[in-house]
Amino acid sequence: MRSRFRDWRPLLFIVLGGGAVLASHYLLHTCGDAGHMVQTAGGGMMPMRCHWSERAFQGVGALVALIGLFAYVFPDSVRGLSLAVAGAGVLMINIPVWLVPTCAMQGMVCNLSFKPGALLIGGITVLAGLLGTVRFEALIPTGVGRSAV
Repeated sequence: MRSRFRDWRPLLFIVLGGGAVLASHYLLHTCGDAGHMVQTAGGGMMPMRCHWSERAFQGVGALVALIGLFAYVFPDSVRGLSLAVAGAGVLMINIPVWLVPTCAMQGMVCNLSFKPGALLIGGITVLAGLLGTVRFEALIPTGVGRSAV
């Protein structure tokens, strides 16, 4: 069994997932943050669809952090969980583009702030997940058991 402190992947996934949640909440703005709301037929006000896109993105970011925690607790399954992180990164990219798209007007705050940031964070997450599946046996010092890395 490997030492938990020698593997960088679980910590990277926890930081990426937590960073995605915090960045989408504090740095990447949506129309609701700028005060834009949709008026319903009943006269009430509700957030625009980019608000729900942000919430879905935060949920997938929390999932990536949870996968990182599982990878820390179960170090023998890190390579498989890395593929799950890559899949979650693809989901992060698809949320503001296709699944829960941002506003249709290109000049809105969500298209200028949230959407590019979500695409960037999703791309980094995909790359980190794919990089986590690669074996780095050359980096394992001699004398250490050669378990599946």
